[in-house]
This record gives sequence, C-alpha cells and structure tokens, in this order.
Amino acid sequence: MRIGNLLTCCLTLVLVSVSDADAYLAAGCANQQYSAADIAQAVQNSPTANSTLQSNSCNFGGAGLAESSGNTCESNGNNFGVLQLTRSNLPDGMTPEQYMNLPLQQQVDIWAQQVGNSNTSGGYQLLANNSSIGGTPVTPGMMAACFQFGPGICRNDISFMQANGGACPSAGNGGVRATSATLSNGTANLDGNNQSICSWGQAIQGKINQAAATCQNGSGGTNCPGGFTTPGSAISPSPGDAPLQLPSNVG
Repeated sequence: MRIGNLLTCCLTLVLVSVSDADAYLAAGCANQQYSAADIAQAVQNSPTANSTLQSNSCNFGGAGLAESSGNTCESNGNNFGVLQLTRSNLPDGMTPEQYMNLPLQQQVDIWAQQVGNSNTSGGYQLLANNSSIGGTPVTPGMMAACFQFGPGICRNDISFMQANGGACPSAGNGGVRATSATLSNGTANLDGNNQSICSWGQAIQGKINQAAATCQNGSGGTNCPGGFTTPGSAISPSPGDAPLQLPSNVG
C-alpha cells in the first residue's frame, strides 16, 4: 500500500506520509477480501466511473490487489479501502471509518466520483497516447500507478523520464519523496514509500498478469468490457463523463 490519489483538481490537499509498515486492518470493519475480478466488476458497474475507468476495469482490479490485497478495511492512517482513497479525497462529512465500512461497490463509486476525472487527465492521457516514454514501454500497470498517484506526481515522473532516457526517478536517483512540503511546492516525483510510476506500475502489472485468467480487458473474464485503453492509443483530452452526483444509496 502507498500514498495514492494525492491530488485532485477541486479538493484541499492534506497529506500524512505513511509507509507500508504502518498498514493495518481497521478495527470494527467488515474485513472483506475481494479478487481482482470482483474489483474490476465494481468499477465496470459503477454509475460514477467515467468511460476510461470502466474500459480499464481489469487494470484497476489489479491495482486494488497491489494497493490493499483486495481488502475494504485496509488502511495506513492516510489511505483507506480497497483502492486506497486518500483522506483529503473523502467526501465532506465522511470519516475513514464510515468509508471502510461501506460495501465494495460503494467504496468504488466514491473512489471513482472523487478522483476519476482529475486523475484520468494530464499525465494519464499522455501515457495512454504513447507506447513509450524516453524508450521505456508504457504498460497498463504504469497507467494505473499514474492514476493512483494523482496528476502531480505522475506528471513529474513523466518529465523526469523524458529528460533521463526513460529512467524513472528513485530514492537514489533524482527522487523527491511525497511530503506535505514537496506536494505543496509541486516537486514530489515519488509517493510516500519512494515508489515511482515505473516501480509501482511493475507491482500493479504483476497483479494484472496474475488475474488475467479470470479478468481480461476486452476478452471475456468477469464481464470486462472491450475497447480498453492500450498504451499508444488516443483517448479524449477531456474525460468528463462521470456523473456529478453520487447515487442516493452512497452515504
């Protein structure tokens, strides 16, 4: 689990840097474990997910396994739930405990509503529209990591790759770890656990590959849709088709 969904276009940024060692299952929570196919189905079924999220549902199923092992009660004190929504991106008035106690579908609906449009723009679009950056192949896992990190870190990672022959930043090579200060001044190019879109993308890609037998974008599996975003294929510069309101049954 890592610091994810850090920046959105319209929400106040609040960050507490937390490491994987601090991960825990919240007390009093339902402690439900889900597969990549389950998470993908929830993304595909979500009324608040835009077309980019829905058409890449299996990739985000893999991201859910990497982020939380598929557990709706997973937390590190700043990120919560199966897709690790950041505290600053919770809906107004909702506590982390309330969010983690929601069923999978409602967690996914809120995740998609709160960060879907902002995080599928900018750097995510650039990755989607290019098969490689500086010679480094773009993978679905890298795109999912970009989404989870948010537009600020993703954009900085891409800029670093373009300037350094495709190499991503790391803790020992030009990396700037996400903290309140580095996010505020826009310099962070690693998440709170010193992961880049390359390193975390590789972890997510591994989960996508593991789940491929039961969840395959565009080729059967658990009702996964066709026409998913392949790196190098153009997507709209304004993915603004998510509903503006949460469904009435989402607290």
